[in-house]
Amino acid sequence: MQFLQLNEELNYFKSKYEITKELENVAITSGYTLFEPEFFESYDRFIQMNPRVKSQSLVKLLDADGSVLILRPDITTSVIKRVIPKWQIGRTLRLFYLSTIFSRSQQGFIDERKQFGMENLGTDQRTADVETIQLVITLLKRFNIPFLLELSNSRFLSSLMGALGLNAEDEKELKQILYYKNRDALNQWIQKTKVSPAYQQLMEQILNLQGSLQEIQETLKTFELTPKMKDALKELEVLIEKIDANDLKQYIKIDLTVLSQYDYYDGLMFKAYVPSISVPILSGGRYDPLTQNYGLKIPAIGFTLNTSDLIKEVIESNV
Repeated sequence: MQFLQLNEELNYFKSKYEITKELENVAITSGYTLFEPEFFESYDRFIQMNPRVKSQSLVKLLDADGSVLILRPDITTSVIKRVIPKWQIGRTLRLFYLSTIFSRSQQGFIDERKQFGMENLGTDQRTADVETIQLVITLLKRFNIPFLLELSNSRFLSSLMGALGLNAEDEKELKQILYYKNRDALNQWIQKTKVSPAYQQLMEQILNLQGSLQEIQETLKTFELTPKMKDALKELEVLIEKIDANDLKQYIKIDLTVLSQYDYYDGLMFKAYVPSISVPILSGGRYDPLTQNYGLKIPAIGFTLNTSDLIKEVIESNV
């Protein structure tokens, strides 16, 4: 942030300290342990697991042996890379961190973003999913700011894409379109790829599948869904039944096209928004497949919170 006066800057750092301590207190009282991730990732491995991440957005450097490394663009990957090789079967682990991710801007500058994150590893899926959503709501409510939490289940979209029989390139393009909610591009994509008549109307309505779960289920009644799509909706239904009715009414919306730029999520996904910022202030989900990429598949769910955006929203809400 840019400051014109010293007092503004000092007030910002005071708020930053207070908010950071509050985040730490919530994590510690919830049974989470501080973890410090590594700064570097293998470029080849990261791109292999996340093909939709643009290479030019990564901060690259050469190791002594000539291999290409990147300054971490994602902390969850760094955590899992460290934890899984030392994992003990049957254990559970709850970790939190306050750290930095790096990316390269379109102008070529290095951008640093401070993040707070929490990872729940080894806890069974249903228990951890409910605990995590409740924790997100509790965390954001602590700062007395308005927010909206969007929930989805990635298996609904992945099953639909499987039913469409898409090749890797068409699937990558569709994910990018849905990620940016681009209706014009979606219509062009449907015509270009010649979507099967059995799914054309569903694809035309895909960006409208948001609201309450009951509203979405009503819309989907007229469409033929695969068993996996039905299972994804059932998982959301079970989760929502366990969320406090008042929180559900105030803060929760279902959006079946919630996506991340990272492809390791499988199952519950979520993003939180605040009024003054157009991008999510918080995002996360279930990422069991990422742990498998590092040698052992275990139940895993977590989220990251952009602390700079949170501080900005808290300051503006208290003006």
